[in-house]
Amino acid sequence: MNAEQKRAWLGVVTGIACVVGYVALVPFLGPMAATGAFGLYGINGFAGFIGRKERADERDRSIARRATLGGAMASYMAFILGCMGTWFVAFVCLGKEQVLVHLLGTITFVGGIVFYFVRSVVVLLLYGRHVEADNA
Repeated sequence: MNAEQKRAWLGVVTGIACVVGYVALVPFLGPMAATGAFGLYGINGFAGFIGRKERADERDRSIARRATLGGAMASYMAFILGCMGTWFVAFVCLGKEQVLVHLLGTITFVGGIVFYFVRSVVVLLLYGRHVEADNA
């Protein structure tokens, strides 16, 4: 397992911990205050210290580039879905013409988490696919 895979596993584990923490805190704190559980994703900041001295070959760079593109597109889709979903729920379902401004910051923050989580999953999937191709 190389450094990129270790960083990806850290991203996946911290992403799952954030979602579990959020779901666990919602009954006690409410949906807005429970977003503090996403602060656990800050642990991902230490990923830069994993494998700093390893050199990446062109396959590693290709996988990282594809994973970054996949994460960026998923983040963009999450942002659009969050904005339009908020509008749909507020306007169509609840009959309100305004949404809370706090929701927009949360949507942006969740888009960032989606980026890093999807990037980590794609890295693991692409490395797994390359390992299977090498062993075939």
